[in-house]
Amino acid sequence: MITLANIITSGVFFIMLFFSLSIARNVHSTLGPDNAGKLLRVLFPKYFFWGLILSLAGALAFYLSGELLKSLTLMVVAVLAGISRFILVPKINNSRDLMLDGEEAAKKSFLSLHTISVSINVIQLVLLLVVLIISVS
Repeated sequence: MITLANIITSGVFFIMLFFSLSIARNVHSTLGPDNAGKLLRVLFPKYFFWGLILSLAGALAFYLSGELLKSLTLMVVAVLAGISRFILVPKINNSRDLMLDGEEAAKKSFLSLHTISVSINVIQLVLLLVVLIISVS
């Protein structure tokens, strides 16, 4: 079961790393602002949802292996993914819509929410990396 937990954790880590460094960073330059926005509105909810599901699966596998601290860490990653998916994404989309409609205050809100989202993503990556490093030592 510990092997499965480590595989799931590795998978979540590398999916997040690939998405952050490749997809999210390059979609704007490839598709332009309008199409990039449409694509990201489809991808981000799925990205966070699968981060939530896979982190919960990893937490369960670690729990069943008796690795309670690692299980708890994956639960934190899952909760953060849930916050991103169900709270931040709708607020970011709403702020972006208002910003595109010309509301000046919405730009500040969008940038703030986006910064929070990116920060959460970095925290998740660090937590996953720490679990993986501890698992191989």
